[in-house]
Amino acid sequence: MQKIFLQIIVISTLFGIYSPNTISAEIGLLDEADVVVSSRARAERQAALKTALSSVFVKNSGLPSVLEHPLVRAQINKPEVLLTQYGYSEIDDELTLKANFDHKRIISTLRQADLPVWGRQRPLTLLWLSIEDEGERSILSDASELDTRAQIDLDSSNKGIPVILPVMDLDDVMKISVSDVRGIFTDVVADASTRYRADYFAVADLDKVGGFVRFQVSLFDKESEGGIMQPLIHHQAEVLDYQEATDQILSTLAEYFVSQYAFADSGNSAETLLSLTGVQSMAQLVEIESYLNQLSAIKTVSLSQFKANTVTYKLELFGDAEDLQKLLNINKRLTEIPQLDVNDELADMEFVSEPVTTLFYQWH
Repeated sequence: MQKIFLQIIVISTLFGIYSPNTISAEIGLLDEADVVVSSRARAERQAALKTALSSVFVKNSGLPSVLEHPLVRAQINKPEVLLTQYGYSEIDDELTLKANFDHKRIISTLRQADLPVWGRQRPLTLLWLSIEDEGERSILSDASELDTRAQIDLDSSNKGIPVILPVMDLDDVMKISVSDVRGIFTDVVADASTRYRADYFAVADLDKVGGFVRFQVSLFDKESEGGIMQPLIHHQAEVLDYQEATDQILSTLAEYFVSQYAFADSGNSAETLLSLTGVQSMAQLVEIESYLNQLSAIKTVSLSQFKANTVTYKLELFGDAEDLQKLLNINKRLTEIPQLDVNDELADMEFVSEPVTTLFYQWH
């Protein structure tokens, strides 16, 4: 059985606890995969390329089920068609094949198949996990050397879900305990989560019962305000071991995030206007357009106006304006602002024939 390592590079300081300008998580290397092989033989290379391309399709969509679609299967069966380059290297004394594929054609295949596309901008989740090791129960920390810690890294990479674990330093230990995590005391967990630059926090528990592992996981919006926090999702089950439990926990999170942030082509030609204030240079303009062009909800981007420190774009969407807002709101460099006076700000723009939604944000 081939062993695959999916790499995700996160921009510097994205996972920093206190960084004020954190962009939740921008995923890189979505079109690259490393597969461990035993030789450079042609037959094994062909099999490894199929494995790598399968993984790339999953990373760009977020769902393993996309591999069942006939259009995707046809591409996987002929990986050389999408292959841009490959090479071999030694990683931990293992021969590894590294393969890169054509990003535009990967996305085009998913769009053609009416499958969801998950862009590089993804929410960051803080995972509080209660686990038992040699009779002692603790909250799994970022520095843990347990196999479960490494499994979380692997599953996070395979599924393209940015996940961080608490550092469990003195600050954390003073604020939160194992019983708080096992009991899902959301007020305590939410308070302990405030120091981390994450969009969501998940509370999970692994418990050995007889010859099985019972687990549960709940996901919460870190920015939820007022009242008792209700989980966005909750899942529990019994599985064979910690590895399967970890995989299911990450799969549960993936399914939710794909439902919120990955978009298939709706078939409609929805349009919206996006107006950003705080733009003071051409360098910022280039940065913004690069950011917008990789968002999975946007089909086309065209500049409508750049006036004073405000830039306005006309956007054609795969979904609707609410889908776009979900993506914009996880970017910490954007702050939604009250609607401006449209007559003053956008009077010189050319509108589409029908009224469109206008979104207003501050760029930091």
